[in-house]
Amino acid sequence: MWPSTSYSSSWRFLRGSSFRSFFLQLGAKPPPALIPMDQLLQSSSPKRSQISQQHVVGGPEADRRRLVDVEEQQQQQQHQMNEEQTDHLRSLYSQHLMSAASASAYGFVGLLMGFVNKAVLMQWPYPNSFLTLQMVASILVVYAMKAWGLATVQPLQLRAAKALCPVVFFYNTNVAFALAAVKSLSIPVYHVLKRLTPVMVLIAKFILGGAPPSKEVTLSVLTVVSGCIMAGIGDLSFEWSGYSAAFISCALQSTYLLLVERSGSEKGFNSMELLLYNGILSLPVLIGVIFATGEVWDAAEKIIVESRASLMFLPLLAASLLMGSLLNYCLFLCTLCNSALTTTIVGTLRSVLGTVMGFFVFGGVKATVFILLGVTFNTAGGVWYTAIKFKEKHMKERTVITEQHNGSKVG
Repeated sequence: MWPSTSYSSSWRFLRGSSFRSFFLQLGAKPPPALIPMDQLLQSSSPKRSQISQQHVVGGPEADRRRLVDVEEQQQQQQHQMNEEQTDHLRSLYSQHLMSAASASAYGFVGLLMGFVNKAVLMQWPYPNSFLTLQMVASILVVYAMKAWGLATVQPLQLRAAKALCPVVFFYNTNVAFALAAVKSLSIPVYHVLKRLTPVMVLIAKFILGGAPPSKEVTLSVLTVVSGCIMAGIGDLSFEWSGYSAAFISCALQSTYLLLVERSGSEKGFNSMELLLYNGILSLPVLIGVIFATGEVWDAAEKIIVESRASLMFLPLLAASLLMGSLLNYCLFLCTLCNSALTTTIVGTLRSVLGTVMGFFVFGGVKATVFILLGVTFNTAGGVWYTAIKFKEKHMKERTVITEQHNGSKVG
């Protein structure tokens, strides 16, 4: 029989060390110790618990990181767009600044050049020799700037020489007729007639397939032409040779400017290369002309006589030759940075001031009613024409900028 013990004492025996020793003595494994349920669940699958914890913590973290990455990409794209717009605005500002600077330089040098040339030709009336010395001075100036590192000029090739031959021809003939007109006409009348150059450029572009001019442009052109007619009627010292030379010079300059615009934009010549190549290609022809006509000997003798008579003649001649090179450079630069029409417009504005000054310089001009009306109408038409073209160009640039801005927004 079993000893009479209580239920609690029996349970203590089963859980006690004596019971475990009893099983160990028999060679059997004791039952495992009782473990709480929560500890048992955690210890049974530690990897699963770790993965579940990472999933619970890592899920929102991954979403947050994805949102941060998207925001960073958007910020980078916006920053890149802002930089592109800033670069575009800087480029436009630089272009406008270069255009304004080249136009202003061409206007100022051209204004001063007219009076200096008039002073030289009054003492030394040899236009072809004068033009030949200008070509020599232009070549020397360009090579000096190249030697000082101020200009980059590619060597002249046969293909480029063929392309520039029309430009050189029209340039030299234009300058020759212009010098002849300056020698024969007064400065106000010369400037009045030279305002026909924009009219001829406009007509030439229309003939070559351009758009027809607006009513305002047509009226301004008619005003310029009427001023020329009235000035010619009121000119008491009327000379057919001077007027003919001025008209031919306007036609040649219009053709020359259109050729310069085309050769500079399509054939890749810069302003210094055009200046140098023009001098190199035209110099042999001019030398042949002055030797064939015998002008070179008369011109050399006259230089000696005038230099002995006046100490200011040689410095004035040297300044005129250097300014001729500078004017050529400014003319090329203004045409390439703007257009042929802009160059002629600047010349028109320049001639306004030159016309007014011409009434008081070199003995003045005999003012009549018709010549005053002609100068007034001619000047008003030139200014009106310039304002119209400036407005059209400004509206065109604003339209281009607006389209680019709208395109960047859509993109």
